[in-house]
Amino acid sequence: MDEVCPPSTVYSAFNAYDGEKTIVEYEFNNHEGGQGYQEREQMAWLSGLFGVG
Repeated sequence: MDEVCPPSTVYSAFNAYDGEKTIVEYEFNNHEGGQGYQEREQMAWLSGLFGVG
């Protein structure tokens, strides 16, 4: 569990936001935020956003 940003605070913010959203859990990744896994997700999202690939 991330000791800097506990899941309860992250889910509270996620649930309070009313816009389009997704959340991905990276088990055993602590505060690194997914690193390489997240970078691939970001590139896939950007590709979809701009119609590339």
